[in-house]
Amino acid sequence: MAGKLAAAGMFAFVLIACSPQTPAVPAPVTTAQAQAPDQHGNTPPEDLDPFVVTIGAERWTVLLDKALEGAREAPEAASAPGESNLYRADAALKNGAAMVIELRNSVCGKGLVTGDACNLPEWPAWTREPPTGDTPLAEVDRRSGWLDMVMAPFTEAGCEAGRRAMKDDMFCSVE
Repeated sequence: MAGKLAAAGMFAFVLIACSPQTPAVPAPVTTAQAQAPDQHGNTPPEDLDPFVVTIGAERWTVLLDKALEGAREAPEAASAPGESNLYRADAALKNGAAMVIELRNSVCGKGLVTGDACNLPEWPAWTREPPTGDTPLAEVDRRSGWLDMVMAPFTEAGCEAGRRAMKDDMFCSVE
């Protein structure tokens, strides 16, 4: 538990340190602040303006993109899990589950999918766990079936839009 609290505090510190409104020396973040359920916004109340809040919110995606790029470029640590097929499959499913949310936001935001079809089911706990190579093969396959079912309406809409826009019947071919 103490490790989780320390990690939450460090995560909050990193978010604050990278915030566009961060002072030159950020104030230390307490564990209580890192876990505060009534989290206030990222913008000072006097600056609450749609444009200012939008710019602040859009910075998170830029920061996340850069952090993902950095993680891809980082060398593997000596203690990193091995690249077994089961590890790769588990990581791919968990990355895919995260990507479904982004795809859903895009296709629903453009009206390619509408109404209740834009609602996502309850996300299983395994989607929020780090990848491992310990998941049994049958479970990896079951999770793959779940991901296929959840992503289908969004991939169908996105692929159809891509086929039309690019005039390419093979737009989403992954064979």
